[in-house]
Amino acid sequence: MLIAISLALLLVSLIPQIQSSSAKGGGSISAGQFNIVFSPGSITPQQEVQVDITVEGALTVYLLEINVRPQFINGTFDYGFNLTDLQELLEEHPEQIIWEREVENGEYKRNYVPSRLMNATVVVYNMGSEAATLDYDIALKSSLAPGDKVRTIAYFAAPIGVIMAVPWLLSGWKQRKQK
Repeated sequence: MLIAISLALLLVSLIPQIQSSSAKGGGSISAGQFNIVFSPGSITPQQEVQVDITVEGALTVYLLEINVRPQFINGTFDYGFNLTDLQELLEEHPEQIIWEREVENGEYKRNYVPSRLMNATVVVYNMGSEAATLDYDIALKSSLAPGDKVRTIAYFAAPIGVIMAVPWLLSGWKQRKQK
């Protein structure tokens, strides 16, 4: 039984992910400024955030556990989240920083699969004294089950199933020999 379950889990883990949403773009970020590049809202353990960022200059990339939605303010859409809010969050609530990485004249790739239901927002922040150029491609991919976790369970269940099946196979073999 465990062998069949582990094989089923392995098959489920091989089902490819589908892209639920994405953000591509780029531009210049002035010194002391930030940009919210991706804010899908809530994400689940069946979803994965894939970040690919190329920077000319120096920027810090954050994945924050916050939900920032655009609001219609004074005839335009704005996030209602300013530099003071970001600095306060970074200083006073470090537990909401899932990961951060300083990128200088290079490329940064990172995948993140949450372990629970949570909010997520990707922010790039220029703490330097010169403007930096940014190109990004960020995707939110959904799967039937978190592949790595399901494969791990299957890898443990299959050998346990084989070990548990050995006594049953031996008793069946002994009964056939007696007949």
